[in-house]
Amino acid sequence: MLKKIIYLFVFLFAIIACKKNETVPPIVEIYSPVANDSFVVADSFDIYFNIKDEHLQRYKIIISNKLTRKIYISEEGFTNTSDFTYDEKRYIKVQADTNVYMNILGIDANGNTGGSSVVFKLKK
Repeated sequence: MLKKIIYLFVFLFAIIACKKNETVPPIVEIYSPVANDSFVVADSFDIYFNIKDEHLQRYKIIISNKLTRKIYISEEGFTNTSDFTYDEKRYIKVQADTNVYMNILGIDANGNTGGSSVVFKLKK
């Protein structure tokens, strides 16, 4: 009888341990800047985006030179909400007209990563 109880316990433990994690990545929407926006170098620009995921934990912002891949801004933050909105002004100092690549990532508790990106211009 004890053997049957042990087998039942092991079987139930195996079923619980094999529970599948959800595999749906966070949904990232960038509102600003949009593709091909232009900003004068002396001005700041607005970074405005939203990430939705039931198990959202972190976000990352990576802004770099599209051609040289030089990183201008790299920011990572934590969140405890399923609907995260970010809206801040930023400034990047560049020496010449530059195409800027902005990549926004959302990472959930299961390690799923969703992202969105945009290319915009900074003009001297």
